[in-house]
Amino acid sequence: MLTNLPEDILLDVFQYLRVPDVLALRKTCRALHAFGGNDYVWHRLVADFPLPLDLPFNTSPSALSGEELQQLAIKAIRLDVNWRNPNTRVRGLHALIDDKSGQYVDQMQFLPGGKWLWTAQRTLKRESWYTRMSLWSLEDVSNSHRVWSTEISGIYRSCTLVQSSKGDFATLVVGVCDHREVIEVHSISLQEARDLQYGIYPTYPPVKSKQLHIVPHPRAPHLRPIIHEIAAHDNLLIVTIFALDTGGGAGSLQILFVNPETGATKWVDPSFAQSFSFLWVRVWGEYLFLVGEVNDDFAVRVYRIPNPFSTPTGGTPRASPPAAGPDEEDDDYAYTDLGPMVAHFVGPTPMALPGHHIAQVSPATSSPSLAAVMFYHSVHPHSAQLLRFSFDVTTEAVTLTGMSSKDFLIGNESSAQLAQVGALGIRGVWLEHNWETQQNRVMKLAYDPHTRTARVGMLLPHDPELPFTPNMCHSLAFDEVTGRLCLGMYDGNVYILDFV
Repeated sequence: MLTNLPEDILLDVFQYLRVPDVLALRKTCRALHAFGGNDYVWHRLVADFPLPLDLPFNTSPSALSGEELQQLAIKAIRLDVNWRNPNTRVRGLHALIDDKSGQYVDQMQFLPGGKWLWTAQRTLKRESWYTRMSLWSLEDVSNSHRVWSTEISGIYRSCTLVQSSKGDFATLVVGVCDHREVIEVHSISLQEARDLQYGIYPTYPPVKSKQLHIVPHPRAPHLRPIIHEIAAHDNLLIVTIFALDTGGGAGSLQILFVNPETGATKWVDPSFAQSFSFLWVRVWGEYLFLVGEVNDDFAVRVYRIPNPFSTPTGGTPRASPPAAGPDEEDDDYAYTDLGPMVAHFVGPTPMALPGHHIAQVSPATSSPSLAAVMFYHSVHPHSAQLLRFSFDVTTEAVTLTGMSSKDFLIGNESSAQLAQVGALGIRGVWLEHNWETQQNRVMKLAYDPHTRTARVGMLLPHDPELPFTPNMCHSLAFDEVTGRLCLGMYDGNVYILDFV
């Protein structure tokens, strides 16, 4: 009998068991039920658990009890089973916004864990565009409510939403076009938001910096730059900009550093982005990751984040001017130099059809991992490619701990829209539009890292038994760990769907 074994031997036996095995053993007798809830047992179990756990923000599994970890593991298993099921069931549906004015949500983004949602609605007033931004609390999804809102002049471009290490406030950095490209920074107290049970517009104003204006690129001073993406690192904003006629790569994307305190800006030497035709920027630790397509490959290049606004003893900014071409004059401008490349990683397989795809890179997360999915609509049958990278980031170096690539088929006579993939690359969603029927479906991706198999299936049909149809969908947000999906409709409504 297992119950007759010494405790240390029993612990050794449990280390060979998986979570479902321990859950089954706990149902056999009182002794094994008590032993199977041991904190030490569960700390060892979740160390090798293949599914992500919905942990409290910035909390290590070792800080939780065995019973708490068991509940999180059960939730993760139930989500995985339902997600892989050909007929995935919606376990929860909640209406977040019922906006009769028709001001539909253009963009939305979850904070990791799916308990906070940011939305942006574009409105036209007196022949001028405005963007209403809101933060929603979804901790109790049955009592979801707006805890912060503000309206800014201009059309939304991009944003980044970063939660503080203690989880007590979030910093929202948003780029808008208001006759010129500007960035606004908002600091939102999440602790005060938790204290508000109801209320649409808080009485206290947000802490907002002055507007930060984006300066034209020195090689194209006559063209207005267009904000593409924003990343944040301590007191530094890293913005990718569409700046045409700058002598860059096919996408003409350039990198701009912005000091949110002073409004100072500094462009990165164009040579660093020149080889990328598509470019995303991610930040982990003290490193800047440039991610995108280089020639026929998906590449990740890593640099140490410089201090572009420091002034050495000689009084000259720490920057280096770009090398002038044979037909170019020297720019009267000091560009920031990223310095030597720390690491360079290339996807395990070349891209199936470079330059003829729709790419989506996973949102920034606290863990150093990313995934990308490319949809190829110019080949027959239509296909897609999933790329996954994981890194070990220390103060000394960045090393690759995992990399994989998986091709899979998608529907013919259709195109993928609004694609979202998680940083772990195990789940993804997109809107599939059929060109012949003009019908939309919500599709899902389930990837198993151990078997390296990818399953693609329908998450929502074109005519679900729900208060909406996918043809009404205009925007979406997805959280990989919880499986939570948020859909914004053309009629102004927003719905939260849970699958566990």
